[in-house]
Amino acid sequence: MQKPNKLLIVDDEKDIRNLMQEIFEEEGYQVETAANGVQARTAWRKRLPDVVFLDVWMPDIDGISLLKEMQKEHVLDHAKVIMMSGHGTIETAIEATKLGAYDFLEKPLSLAKLIVTAERAIEHGRLHQENRQLKQNQPDQVLPVGKSKMMVQLRETIERLSKFTMPILITGESGSGRRHLAKALHKTGIRKEFSLIEISAVDLNRYVLEEGFHQLNNLIREVDNGTLVVTHLEQLSAESQHVLADLIQYQRYQPHASLEEVILDIRIIGLSKGALEHHVLHGEFREDLYQRLKVMPIDIPALRQHTEDIPELVEYFVEYFVTREGLEYRHFSVPAQNALRQYGWAGNLKELQNLIQRLLILGSGDVTDAEIKNALIKTVNTAESTPAIDTSVLLKEAKERLEASYFSQLLRETGGNVSETAKRSGIDRTNLYRKLKTLGIDPKNPI
Repeated sequence: MQKPNKLLIVDDEKDIRNLMQEIFEEEGYQVETAANGVQARTAWRKRLPDVVFLDVWMPDIDGISLLKEMQKEHVLDHAKVIMMSGHGTIETAIEATKLGAYDFLEKPLSLAKLIVTAERAIEHGRLHQENRQLKQNQPDQVLPVGKSKMMVQLRETIERLSKFTMPILITGESGSGRRHLAKALHKTGIRKEFSLIEISAVDLNRYVLEEGFHQLNNLIREVDNGTLVVTHLEQLSAESQHVLADLIQYQRYQPHASLEEVILDIRIIGLSKGALEHHVLHGEFREDLYQRLKVMPIDIPALRQHTEDIPELVEYFVEYFVTREGLEYRHFSVPAQNALRQYGWAGNLKELQNLIQRLLILGSGDVTDAEIKNALIKTVNTAESTPAIDTSVLLKEAKERLEASYFSQLLRETGGNVSETAKRSGIDRTNLYRKLKTLGIDPKNPI
């Protein structure tokens, strides 16, 4: 006989707790209640629940803070949390979902919806556990997704290059999947059992300075026999270009004049938006290094050039968010997929991925073409709302406004992920925090 599922109801309103307890006990659940954060901690530590109904606003501690505690204590590995609020906002719902909440219900609560939501959460938890077990025996999808001629040729190129170890230059627009392709080249190649390490040009520039040579020395030794991916090649300093040229041509590195030269076996993969030739012509990038990198160049097509792959990409991203982040599965109708194919995708795969994540977080049931069109209209309106440059102000102020627009847009595209924003902008994360503070931008809520 199957054991009854365990519920924990956390709410400071006694009438709500008692009513919910009565309803769920009649449905055969084991129910614990808590009137505040202290009681809630005691309850989940004493007996791990399957589902937690958690009020956002309580006198001693708010529900978001409690959710963070459950996340740290790995309660969310086993329990589904359903947030409740009488005056919640979209921002609160998004924050809760990012922290691992399964759903967000508004008060006054619908009793029928309470029961249905609990049933779905329990079923989702069961499927998530099964998927997690299956995932342990399945390799990650590393090859480009899609049936178009371009993606077929890209996969064939990766297969051919997997047999060799020459340097590779990967170019493509922002969000087109350059890092993913670099990972695919490593994972399918003869060095796959060794390290794959990525470093941005900004970090490499910092490491080649005298005070950073220890970090670079450790990194280089760690990647021996593996693959080193250098992003934003166009931002490499002259000193960093010299280090990279030595690594490619001579497979050697001397971290400091006082230290011995290190002999290595490393594959170099460089990533760029495609402006390297311009930098070479202007004397900003070494021509010999450029020629060695582009022996085998790979240019990733923009998503707008192969929109026929969108159905497969949607399937891939939905599966990713369902199995990796525990989001609820949603089916994309054929009209919805057609609406996606008709969009321009200036942000490429990254923009599509972020859109799908938002749709899974904020909606339920089948995704319709109307929902897609509304989401895309909001995206376009956000981009068009970026203020034009005011030439009546001084250059310094104009630059600050442009930087604010740039970082706000980048943070929206990365879902507020500062580390990813730092990588894509090519600046150090510490400097990025400082820059955002100066510009008055909240990473969690970029306007």
